[in-house]
Amino acid sequence: MKTIVVGVDGSGGAKDALRWACQEAMLYGDTKVVAVSTWFAPVPVMSPWLPNVDLPIDLTEPTEKGLADTVAAVVGDEFASVRVEQRVIHGAPGPVLIAEAVHSDLVVVGSRGLGGFKGLLLGSVSHQVVTHAACAVVVVPQAGPVVAAGGPRRIVVGVDGSANSIAALRWAAERAQVSGVTIRAVFAWRLPPVSPTPPEISGGLPPTNVVGHAAAVTLDDFLREAALPPDVNVEPINVEGTPAKVLVDEGAHAELLVLGARGHGGFTGLLLGSVATAVTRHAQCPVAVIPHR
Repeated sequence: MKTIVVGVDGSGGAKDALRWACQEAMLYGDTKVVAVSTWFAPVPVMSPWLPNVDLPIDLTEPTEKGLADTVAAVVGDEFASVRVEQRVIHGAPGPVLIAEAVHSDLVVVGSRGLGGFKGLLLGSVSHQVVTHAACAVVVVPQAGPVVAAGGPRRIVVGVDGSANSIAALRWAAERAQVSGVTIRAVFAWRLPPVSPTPPEISGGLPPTNVVGHAAAVTLDDFLREAALPPDVNVEPINVEGTPAKVLVDEGAHAELLVLGARGHGGFTGLLLGSVATAVTRHAQCPVAVIPHR
């Protein structure tokens, strides 16, 4: 983890994202945090001297000041040892952060910024970055930390056996090695929504305990395929329920939730799966989404 890019727009969510990125940089050691602010003036100003001639609007200076104020407010003495680079770029925030992701190890965004509708749970910029970034993206919620001080530290990883979920496991294992936390590998399963067939009638659905045992065996197979380092503590958990709800519930007691952008379900042409979309919208803890590429 050498470079962490953070989208900063002066919102409370962006400050939370910058704070989380600085904490992560201290965890890894020699890691640079790049705080990126953007400006974009879609409506030009007409020249008062020449009719029908538009003057370019340059908001670089006020954007630089706003970025510097945010960095100063967040970094302070607590993160004085973190190397924070400030960068102001002309352009729309989503495409700018996606471009920055090409040369970064991690992009961090707040779940909600200044723009858009306040009722939305996930901002349009955050959704764009999670969907299209070439590197891992962490979405930091505005709810703040939910894990009690002194409580068990864990990273929850959603596992379904897809190549993307195996990549998510390996990404989480690298972080667990530097932080010493436990990985809680969660495999959610559910029976079809039909009434079970009476025992005296052949066929029908197997008993729930049989399916649960098969799920545990399947999860063990997934973990063996991931071939995680032996010094990483992994707790396999198989739970009956819909994946999105199970992961959101598990995330209520985790410091980080990690999942792949695409799993086995849904349409393979989609860049972001339905589970990843739901979890990033509703999770109480930061969510790391590992790109399907």
